[in-house]
This record gives sequence, structure tokens and C-alpha cells, in this order.
Amino acid sequence: MTTHVLHVVRAFSAQPTLGDALSAALPGGAAVHEAPFSEALVSHDAPDVVWVSSADAPAVDALRERFPTAALLATLPPRASTAEVVLLLAHGADLVLRDEGVVLAAAGIVSLVRRRPLASTS
Repeated sequence: MTTHVLHVVRAFSAQPTLGDALSAALPGGAAVHEAPFSEALVSHDAPDVVWVSSADAPAVDALRERFPTAALLATLPPRASTAEVVLLLAHGADLVLRDEGVVLAAAGIVSLVRRRPLASTS
């Protein structure tokens, strides 16, 4: 079964690194779609996991509302405070990482997939 991941792009594309890392780590591989925030909100995707890089509370709120059954990974710059991490968790992020690296994000996605039932499978 393929895991569907939506990367909400803020500053960079994570492909092909993200797809390669996830395909190697997840049974059935992963289908990764990248979209800017505005496009993600009107997307017809039904992702299992949404990764929003350079996250903030309004973005987490909007993505949680748009994709209520998806696991939500939010990443912040390494300099982010503990209060910023806790704020995003309070707004509905399932996991918040203070690092926007693609390999660490892939590890976070794999962790979320292993711990939650998937919203959609194919």
C-alpha cells in the first residue's frame, strides 16, 4: 500500500530526496506531491501525511481543517523556541521538528505513518 504525502512547499522543493527516502523506508513506497500553501488548501488530494515546512500556527490550523484525517508534520527553523514548538502542537500538529532538513522530515513522516492508521490507501 502506497503512502500519500503532501509537502506544503514554503521555500524549497524536497524532491527527489524525500521520495527516495520514503520509498526505501515504507512498505509499498510513497507518492509525494508538492504544492505551495494556497494550492494545497484547494487540492483534491487525500494525503496520509501532510508536511508543512516553515510552519506557523495559522498554516497548521488551515491544514488541519482541510485534511482532518491526515497526520500533520510541521517543521520550524533550528532557532525556533520551545514555545513555538508547543504552539504548533496545540494547534493540531502531530509532530513538530526544529529542523527543516529533508532526511529528518522523511524520518518524521515514517514515524507518523507507523503510529497512525492511514487515511487513504491504494
